[in-house]
Amino acid sequence: MISNCAAQILATKAHQASTDPDTNYFTDADLSILGQPWEVYETYYKNVRKEYAMYPDFLYNPGRKKVLQHFLSMDRIFKTNHFFGLLEAPARANLQREWTLL
Repeated sequence: MISNCAAQILATKAHQASTDPDTNYFTDADLSILGQPWEVYETYYKNVRKEYAMYPDFLYNPGRKKVLQHFLSMDRIFKTNHFFGLLEAPARANLQREWTLL
């Protein structure tokens, strides 16, 4: 049981599809903030920026864009049909909108 928990936590690092359905639900839940209404997502990304406040924009912005592009280049951000159907389109819209604001 502990090894399963550890594996699921580590899976949030890359957010790749897993052969374990529970891990896919876990990582999808972890990313569910990406598909929330813009106002909720906006608060989230501004909090991420605060977390990395020690970095000036000229360092932060390219790194953040790289993260956003990583998700936008995925065939599917969400691995389960449930999360994919509910959140894939709004997540992509939010990520793209943030990318253009940087």
